[in-house]
Amino acid sequence: MTRLFVGAGRSAGVRPQDLVGAIAGETRLSGRDIGAIEIADRFSLVEVPEEAADDVVRAMRGANVKGRRAQVRRERDQSR
Repeated sequence: MTRLFVGAGRSAGVRPQDLVGAIAGETRLSGRDIGAIEIADRFSLVEVPEEAADDVVRAMRGANVKGRRAQVRRERDQSR
């Protein structure tokens, strides 16, 4: 699994099910394929299978999370 940064968090009203729904709706992943989700005030971290990470990032570029476009990229600090 690898973690992805999503530029939307608690202050935008994002819930775990919003992230799962957006990712599952835009990619071939199912909700069961998505791992741990951490939601901070201004961003979220979502675990996805390593082999699907680039596809998820690409697919989410044009997608909305809670009605807003959110930046999605691989997390820069993978040391956690």
